[in-house]
Amino acid sequence: MEGARVTQTPMPQDTPTSPRRPPTATASFTGVSGQSPPSLFPHTPVVAGGRAGKVLDEMPPDTPRLVVASLELQRRSWADVPPDILGIVAGRLPCVEDRARMRSVCAAWRAAARLHRPLPPPLPLLVHADFAFSSFSPDGVTTGTRRIPLPEDVAADDVRCVGSFEGWLAGVRPNQGRYFGDAQCFLMNPFSRDVLHLPPPSASSHFVDAHSRSLPIIGGSGVVECTINAPQYVMSFCKVILSSSPDSGSKCIVAAFSVHRNGAKLALWRPGMTSWCVCLGGCISKFSDITFYQGKIYVLSELTTNLFVIEITDDDDSGLMASRVERCVAERPEIKGSYTQRWNLVEWHGKLLFIARHLGGGEGWHDICKVGVYMVDLSTKPLQFTEINTLDGDCIFISPCSSKSFHASEYDRVEGNVIYFIDGYLCHAKNGPLFDKFMYNLSDGTFAPFAADLSECNFQAPDGKPMSQTWLFPSE
Repeated sequence: MEGARVTQTPMPQDTPTSPRRPPTATASFTGVSGQSPPSLFPHTPVVAGGRAGKVLDEMPPDTPRLVVASLELQRRSWADVPPDILGIVAGRLPCVEDRARMRSVCAAWRAAARLHRPLPPPLPLLVHADFAFSSFSPDGVTTGTRRIPLPEDVAADDVRCVGSFEGWLAGVRPNQGRYFGDAQCFLMNPFSRDVLHLPPPSASSHFVDAHSRSLPIIGGSGVVECTINAPQYVMSFCKVILSSSPDSGSKCIVAAFSVHRNGAKLALWRPGMTSWCVCLGGCISKFSDITFYQGKIYVLSELTTNLFVIEITDDDDSGLMASRVERCVAERPEIKGSYTQRWNLVEWHGKLLFIARHLGGGEGWHDICKVGVYMVDLSTKPLQFTEINTLDGDCIFISPCSSKSFHASEYDRVEGNVIYFIDGYLCHAKNGPLFDKFMYNLSDGTFAPFAADLSECNFQAPDGKPMSQTWLFPSE
């Protein structure tokens, strides 16, 4: 693809981890990482295949039949496990790591796992800014962190993750120097090891080919200035979202928010472009969240909950460009005792949801007086909010760089109607935590701690600055 470069580093495609670890306590099947098979009977010692045969030969005639049968099973090869049983096991493994361990046992297990299709999608992974990740388990506990091995052409100590879409991660690498923005931007699939290089966020372009457009904000004041091949721009991406998977080719649109030296920009790109389309304007300077919805970009104002809808067009000669900007006034729900809110946008079953944390005066999620989930009617002026109290068994994962709904009902042990928050701390209290980490049950309105086992060092850089997280949703 013109304007982008794809590289591939050979590596097994089953897992983004480096060294293998023992299976988690939440896995439905253990022993898939090369350990001896578990005994079918709780009081029967586990022995490896060859040793089991020796033990059988030396057993006295009056040995209980159950013990003999257990050792006979253990003497058989792992590859002899019936494929239908392996298929059932594969369907009971919700964590992507455990599925990868199962496939890595032998060719027979790998083939049997493929027979049991389609499997429900695995549970998400929490990816930290430094590309370390933690697994989400069915009981809501996160595992310890391990680092995703990066391909050589993007690996660096200062590279950071700023977004995700399905099985892809968005990463940036800063320039050397505090005020020079990002030097590199890329998309990476941690399972296939494919890398898609995007234009450098901060670079001089061929300004003789610059193409600009000034768009008045419909229903509001001010304009949005958009330029392709700008003479010079400096950006530092804090959140990158995608309209579709990079595997879709030219259909994939990348939108990136940059906050650098108190200046905010929205950058747009699609395959084939050699430069970003950079958009500046008052509606971009203070944003709370951004998402793609029905082919448009929705930007939520941090202060007013006004929603700005950005339509985009594609000109074969100049590239991707914003074509229309409209301000949609929203009647924000009034909550008694609340003095501020933190809003997120999430698509759920084809509908756009506003998720609000109404803070009532305190320091942390313990003092959030309400979590509201509102369905928005985009056809009304002003926008109308309808509060809902169920997600039909689904759950929602919120993070600074990625938020998404998930079909929890496909797993027996994953509770539905729960929202998992790992997001920027609301009060910035002195000596307080950098991020909210809690789960909210929409069914009964209760709060509970979440990811308490993750150290604060997972949320901040060596210089003490907070590092954002993103949820990664693997396809299998």
